[in-house]
Amino acid sequence: MNKQNEARRKRLRRLVKGDELAIQVTCEDLRWLLDEAGRLQQANDRLRRQNRRLRLQRGQDVAAGDAEDV
Repeated sequence: MNKQNEARRKRLRRLVKGDELAIQVTCEDLRWLLDEAGRLQQANDRLRRQNRRLRLQRGQDVAAGDAEDV
């Protein structure tokens, strides 16, 4: 997160704060916003896969521990 991105976020938030039903943004800001949304989606998907793998591993570890107790 650099200063330029933070300034862009603040500028876009100010635009949205108004009571106007429609706003205009520059193509550059829209492209940046779409890129950010894409990066967030990729990160979310990656974390979801990691969590699933950890849950599966944890389940196998628990199942193995239960088998040892018998």
